[in-house]
Amino acid sequence: MEKSFDCLKMKEEIQAKIYEETKDMSFPELDAYFNRGLEKDSLWHRLAHRDNVARGEAAFITVK
Repeated sequence: MEKSFDCLKMKEEIQAKIYEETKDMSFPELDAYFNRGLEKDSLWHRLAHRDNVARGEAAFITVK
């Protein structure tokens, strides 16, 4: 049976792309780069919401 998807190959390709995009960046530039990625990630937003609710905070909802 031939594999149609190679997870490790995909991981290595993504890591190589990120390395090429970030290899000459300063720390503040790296911080901004990864924060932009997190802002686009719906999973990150769901996890942040879950963590806020777990701490008893009303995530994205203001309660008066």
